[in-house]
Amino acid sequence: MKTLPRFCSQKCAGVYKHNNAPGKTMNYKGICEYCGIEFETYRSPSNFKTKPRFCSLKCTGKYQTGKNNPAYNGGKHIDSNGYIVLFMPEHPNCSVRNTVMEHRFVMECKIGRYLNKKEIVHHIDFNKSNNKPENLMLFNNQAEHVKYHKKLRDESN
Repeated sequence: MKTLPRFCSQKCAGVYKHNNAPGKTMNYKGICEYCGIEFETYRSPSNFKTKPRFCSLKCTGKYQTGKNNPAYNGGKHIDSNGYIVLFMPEHPNCSVRNTVMEHRFVMECKIGRYLNKKEIVHHIDFNKSNNKPENLMLFNNQAEHVKYHKKLRDESN
């Protein structure tokens, strides 16, 4: 009866089984597109269609950021509050994630200067994704913005 080796964890056992599976052969040598080191990989016969491009998942993840990511859409996405956000790491008022809200950027382009943090950009039609310059209104601070909304509520009653 064949005795199996013992392992420190299920992960180590899985790696051992994966690398010693029947039909597995070391069949590809390549150079990693991210770090440039030469690597060898084990591949099953069913996975011969594509050549591996990276030596590890770490290199794959580091390479596939920004424009190299297959899901990259130009740095534009909708945040959890429904606002369109732009990836702009060079902007002086960008967030910790290097993003700027599109409606604030459009207003900056419209008035020809950067907005300060207290200034509020209001969507006239209340549609957060409609960032056309004619649909945006600038308030000096939150107090003015609240007064405007109070005035709108009073007019509607």
